[in-house]
Amino acid sequence: MSSCEWSDALKPPAERVPGKRGRPQKFGRPSDVVALTLPKEVIAGLRRVHEDLAWAIVTMFEKRPPTYVSEPADVELVTIAGEQSLIVVNRAVFKRLPGVEIVPLTAQRAFLALDAGRGMADLELAVIDRLESAAVGSRERKALAGLLAELRRWRHDPRLRFHTRAIIVVERVRRSRGAS
Repeated sequence: MSSCEWSDALKPPAERVPGKRGRPQKFGRPSDVVALTLPKEVIAGLRRVHEDLAWAIVTMFEKRPPTYVSEPADVELVTIAGEQSLIVVNRAVFKRLPGVEIVPLTAQRAFLALDAGRGMADLELAVIDRLESAAVGSRERKALAGLLAELRRWRHDPRLRFHTRAIIVVERVRRSRGAS
């Protein structure tokens, strides 16, 4: 190593001159290593896009319609801690379910909280009841059918167990100007 390289290495990180050494970033931007298990036909299809599976996935992702990322899934399990997840829904689609509180998380996402004493069977019945309502539009009907299918799939999955918990939602109330 030359004296110039030594002196640069001894400088604080903010003063170092970035070098051209080392392996360049694969996609020209920060990346993470991810291990995937994929069906063989998916791997074969990806290899038709690009021999390098990572490049094939990135290529397909970058060719997707721009709305793909901005539109949240209608329903999903979102991990909150360790092995625990919440049922999270798209707030734009799910407005109300009987006996179910739709608790906002973000502008687009909410989690489902059941009324006291209710469980997963009650949630499935609430979805079925809402599906039977004539007031439900086609977009909501499609999302409800998707939720019902996921609930049934999750219920039959031996790797999942369901626990009902009580939550406390604290709401800040704005005082009116005349209140003291």
